[in-house]
Amino acid sequence: MKTLRILFLTVVSIALCTFGTLYAREHKLDEHIAAEFGMEFAQSYLEASLAHDEMWVLFPRSGEGELIYPEYYGGHFFCENGKFNLKIVCSLMAEADSGVFAEVIKMDSVEVRLVDFSHKELIATLDVVCRYIANNPENKLKIVAWGIDTPSNMVVVQVQEYSEDVASAFRHDVIDSPMVKLEKGNAVGTLIPRMYMCLEMNVTADSGEITHFKPGARIYIGESGFSTGYPAKRGQQNGFVTALHGLPLEELGVRLNKLKGPIVGDVTEPIRFQGSVDGAFISLSQPVLDQTVDNRRLLRSDMRPAHGMILTTVSTPPDGVTRTQRNIMVTNSHFRADFGGGLVLADMIQTNGYALYGESGGIVFRPIGDDAQVKGVIVGSDLDSVKGDNMFFAWSEDINRAINVTQP
Repeated sequence: MKTLRILFLTVVSIALCTFGTLYAREHKLDEHIAAEFGMEFAQSYLEASLAHDEMWVLFPRSGEGELIYPEYYGGHFFCENGKFNLKIVCSLMAEADSGVFAEVIKMDSVEVRLVDFSHKELIATLDVVCRYIANNPENKLKIVAWGIDTPSNMVVVQVQEYSEDVASAFRHDVIDSPMVKLEKGNAVGTLIPRMYMCLEMNVTADSGEITHFKPGARIYIGESGFSTGYPAKRGQQNGFVTALHGLPLEELGVRLNKLKGPIVGDVTEPIRFQGSVDGAFISLSQPVLDQTVDNRRLLRSDMRPAHGMILTTVSTPPDGVTRTQRNIMVTNSHFRADFGGGLVLADMIQTNGYALYGESGGIVFRPIGDDAQVKGVIVGSDLDSVKGDNMFFAWSEDINRAINVTQP
């Protein structure tokens, strides 16, 4: 039985189809995940990842490639032991047994959990909160963030000052629903750019000229420090994507590693705080951004990160010296936040861990053995703690569509 299970998992890993999207052909046990979380968890997570990816390619899609959520689908996530959980609306289990996920449901690495609410209902509830914020920019209830808590099958709304009076006003003014859990939360914000001296260059030089540099390296736009994101193209222009918050939208030169470092490109397609996007395309004049992250080949992926999925960030912290790699775990795949003044960022990906000033724009990816699926760029964090447990990033697919770029 064990041999058959291993054979099945191997076949699944090889047979993943693309639906127009590049996927890694083979998952491998990741040594960094094993080192940080333990071998038992890493093995379980590997099998769960195969089941997750099999489910993803079976999702019904519209003519434009958008996911169509079946009525019985209640969400999915990786739980604490690394297993894959697929949530099914309890009254529609019979429909699920004959639906597109029927074979996935039967996999040994999949745990099915029956829930009351569908993913479509939860998304619709998020939109109700969004409309309230849009129509009430003064935000008297001080709602700071809201998103789907997939494990509990509920929408969680966080307010700065929780009380029974606030809860009663929320039920009266916004929505009174068993799908919503109101709780206290901290204000969120982008990682405010600050100037830092860089002491070391993460580049390769040839005859004194810069030839290429890496995702996560230090850049300066104007006088503000950021980190490079992932390689991208816009038409015939080669470059990369990074974050942009707090900067003017006119064209600006981009300097590498130092405030007065060499100019390597220009901000040519910026979008700041629009929907779910806080990003910019940087066109490069001469240097080339590496197509790898520490020898991992970068792949495009339209797979939205799921709760519990392990991702990796590479960015340059405030010392401006060393590119830093961290493993993070997704805690909310539909995170929305109010930054005040009518500014709301929607559908960000929330994780644990933290990012420091200057790491904005750093690459976020999903490690898969020798390859890496690009997932986005770092945007912000919990304002109450530099090392808060509430970091979030903009999803690469949203950025690519908004600023009209493609990934090599």
